[in-house]
Amino acid sequence: MSRKWVTSALAVVLAAGCWWFLGCGNNSGCVSGSTGNTFGGLGGCVAGGSVNAQTSFDVVGDVGTPFVGMISDTKASYSISGTAPLEVILVNSHPPIKMSISKNTNDNSLLSLELVHGYNIIQFASTSAPLGTVFVQTGPLSVLGAPASPDVRFFVSAPAGQEFEGLIEDTETGFDINGTVPTLMLFEGPNGQVDGQFLQVTRIGPFVVDLIINGDVVATAEGSPEISIVEPPPD
Repeated sequence: MSRKWVTSALAVVLAAGCWWFLGCGNNSGCVSGSTGNTFGGLGGCVAGGSVNAQTSFDVVGDVGTPFVGMISDTKASYSISGTAPLEVILVNSHPPIKMSISKNTNDNSLLSLELVHGYNIIQFASTSAPLGTVFVQTGPLSVLGAPASPDVRFFVSAPAGQEFEGLIEDTETGFDINGTVPTLMLFEGPNGQVDGQFLQVTRIGPFVVDLIINGDVVATAEGSPEISIVEPPPD
């Protein structure tokens, strides 16, 4: 698992200006090493190279519009719910990825879904129909993946609008993430215990981060400008 040096490393990276490379966030691969010595795609920035741009799914539209949805790749699928706005990131994904959302309201409020790669919106779909549904996908997905097992989620719920850098890791591999609060990160196929490190790009207010496993909140962390959250060890 990670050690305190990881948080310090994140701070050094941002101080060195790597936050200018927000488009290089990587959720499909990483720089990895032995346990406790993993560092995600930020390592590529530090070395002056590049990593794959991050793919994310942004739920936007009329603020507060409630929705339910499904996101799936070839290996796993996740049921989600929330309100606009929300950024969703599938970590350690196996593309193609498809996400669909449906309004939970029988009114004309606007609900939109963006597929974002790096800085670019690749696909966009929206609906104002009562109980309307939209979807976007990185490519054709003939069959949804099986329900994720375990279902591991990191949810950064505050402060709204905060840009951040993060490192999501298990006992073997780390993944660089960047996002804007609120952000839901789904960690596919983790190996052993998981943890997360989060560092604010600017300082709007204290972080609030939940680690959710199989529907249960197993840990919560609050604070700024940097925090850690760790899965409790098994009993």
